Amino acid sequence: MREDLRHLPIVAIDPVDARDHDDAVWAEATNDGWNAIVAIADVSYYVRPGSQLDREARRRGNSVYFPDRVVPMLPETLSADICSLKEGVDRAALACHMQVGKDGKLKSWRFSRAVVRIAANIAYEDAQAAIDSLCSGEGRSAGQGSGLRRNTVDHDLAKTALLPLWDCWRALYKAREQREPLELDLPERRVVLDETGRILSVAPRERLDAHKLIEDYMIAANVAASKALEARKAPVMYRDHEPPSREKLVALKDYLKTFDLEFALGQVIKPGTFNRIIERIGDADFRPQVMEQILRSQTQAYYSPDNKGHFGLSLGSYAHFTSPIRRYADLIVHRSLVGAYGLGPDVDKTALTAAESEAMELIGESISQLERRAMEAERETIDRYVAAYLSERVGEVLETRITGVQPFGFFATVEGLGGDGLVPVSTLGTEYFRYNEASQTLTGEDSETMFAPGQRLKLRLAEANPVTGALRFELPEGGSPRAAPNRRDRERPGKRRGRPANIRHQGRRR
Repeated sequence: MREDLRHLPIVAIDPVDARDHDDAVWAEATNDGWNAIVAIADVSYYVRPGSQLDREARRRGNSVYFPDRVVPMLPETLSADICSLKEGVDRAALACHMQVGKDGKLKSWRFSRAVVRIAANIAYEDAQAAIDSLCSGEGRSAGQGSGLRRNTVDHDLAKTALLPLWDCWRALYKAREQREPLELDLPERRVVLDETGRILSVAPRERLDAHKLIEDYMIAANVAASKALEARKAPVMYRDHEPPSREKLVALKDYLKTFDLEFALGQVIKPGTFNRIIERIGDADFRPQVMEQILRSQTQAYYSPDNKGHFGLSLGSYAHFTSPIRRYADLIVHRSLVGAYGLGPDVDKTALTAAESEAMELIGESISQLERRAMEAERETIDRYVAAYLSERVGEVLETRITGVQPFGFFATVEGLGGDGLVPVSTLGTEYFRYNEASQTLTGEDSETMFAPGQRLKLRLAEANPVTGALRFELPEGGSPRAAPNRRDRERPGKRRGRPANIRHQGRRR
């Protein structure tokens, strides 16, 4: 029998352009903290081990999201309809029930197969506007708001559903800050298309407290799933993220030294170590480039039945549980929970099989490779859309920032849009430019003009190829860029105002 949760005002908060809805949340205050539920689409009930649906889902590994379409892991009938947690209809769910203390730490958890009826599907921006409006009316602080967006959420629903969620999340967030996960301010780009597929805009996605709220509830449920399976000594498909290698840390140390930033290799490296580097920089011009370099120094996360911990999240045990519609790893975790805790109905037909348990390592390797392929495809597609968007602006002078320097030239990105384009050294004039590998700079022998990562300058867009996603820039005609000062003459880190924003690392749901 399924646990009946239809009486609870559980809400799904997702991107405004979400194609599927596999998670929803609810919370209520108690004397010593909060009770919270993260309800996840019960995909394991519909996709049985060994079935044709299962074989195809494993072959795909995950859904792939493009601006104009999605290549789903599951048939659209399941991913966008039968399994999707839609407002006002009964849906099968696997629910994670958590007790959260006033300090934001998980006190206990349990899992059940349930039936839910989502009270509302709410866009991030609408949820944020609703809580901003509600908190301002009660004289409370809502945190990072959504600007001028109008509140469209029913007032009673906001008060009964959103307000407790935000109160509980503030405690979760304090616990997160104490844990000190890696915080990198590297916003995603969003491509907006019209009905005909024409590109309307390309811009960074706005980062709101509503995004952080959902992320932290998902992280809490993922931790609970891994701990629950460990308690029963059941198979776990961990999401592993190992610490950076010494080789990458040495390269990062050499890079930071060019900015007069010291980085001791002898210390115990934790995520907070990198956060403090970013704090020391403040809002200096080279801040984005340093964050990108820190990201490059990190290892790539992967799936495995062996627990290596999650360095980026500063967690000792972590598994993906919250997105079975779009990730096969989560489906494996669901099946393991069903078997370990006898979660009905149809436990014997929907639990993890012995064959799957024995093949966990091979499955982990396969879905990790498929994830990397999907991420590369998504990134390349965004670059092509950016190039297509800019193809109508060839010849214009644009505000850019240098993202990398090589002996053959430097790469620059259009501020606010992204997409790297090359400025060949052969187009910089007749003088000879020397490349300094340590500082990653090009310096003119006669003019001493320097091109360095992080430097902002105006460049003319010479070419934008929508097929390959390639851009090419050149110096503005009849002018030369202002020489970048030697890095040791730049403003010392920390002297400018500003503090780092707490933004996600490796996607919304890690």
